[in-house]
Amino acid sequence: MKTLSITESIVEQLRIHIVVGALKPGQRLNESKLSSHFGVSRPPLREAFRSLENERLVIGVSRKGSYVTEISLEDCQEIFEVREMIECAAIDLLKAKGIKNLPEVASVLKETADLTIPTSSDPRERFEYLKAIANFHIKLVESANNSRLTHFFNTIFISLARYQALYMYDDLVLNRSKGVHQKILRLIKGENYAEAKGILRSHIKGFLEFMRNRLELKKASGMD
Repeated sequence: MKTLSITESIVEQLRIHIVVGALKPGQRLNESKLSSHFGVSRPPLREAFRSLENERLVIGVSRKGSYVTEISLEDCQEIFEVREMIECAAIDLLKAKGIKNLPEVASVLKETADLTIPTSSDPRERFEYLKAIANFHIKLVESANNSRLTHFFNTIFISLARYQALYMYDDLVLNRSKGVHQKILRLIKGENYAEAKGILRSHIKGFLEFMRNRLELKKASGMD
């Protein structure tokens, strides 16, 4: 197993807390409290903040400190647009390469068949749940055997997960996603790539519309 450095460990823990919303959008990251919490000095903590800035999870404000980045409809739309392009391109590559059997994707579907929404508020448990749901899409992109495409998807995964955390803790959403994932896999196996891509695109756009409505209601109500 990989041994994490002090900074990597802090980055991982802060990332999880930001993605699942335990650290709220716009929240100031108190260096004194976090140094005490992690039992570290401020230099590795500040290094962790810089790493999270590169992931667009944290923003540094001159002479004011570091803050969790805000979420917004505009940011959400950009992420989902990029996600749609990457995942649809992956299906195009599967077709071009004649790949129809996706054992790793099938394995993920088996693993998530009995997946249940976490009942505890533990950030790591909720984060692992989000990763399990997203693993279908990650493995789908990886199956196209294009390292650049996989890299691009990985660069947006964490930001994507922040928005998914706003709606994925719902039985109806979970069951709907499972059904769509199974259908896409069956269509690819049957070499119906165009239909698989169409369903995937509708699936992504549907969640974008859901997020648009949710974020607009949140903004109108003045909720944080």
